Amino acid sequence: MKYANGFTINATGAECFITFLANRPQGQTKTTEEVETVIMSEACARQLVAALVNVYAQVDKDRAAKKANVQASESHKLS
Repeated sequence: MKYANGFTINATGAECFITFLANRPQGQTKTTEEVETVIMSEACARQLVAALVNVYAQVDKDRAAKKANVQASESHKLS
């Protein structure tokens, strides 16, 4: 597995190029290196976008539920 904390996207014609970047501090500046480039069809890129929207909607929902449970249990302890 490779870690990336940035990316660039270049969509040309029917292809999408996603280049993952690793930004690392180096003194007062930072260096950016390309970690990997993935080439996919437009259809695949659109499916990826839709899938990520669904995944992170569920992640946000789970986090909100967990936060609500923590706040409820903390308020119960104060009573």
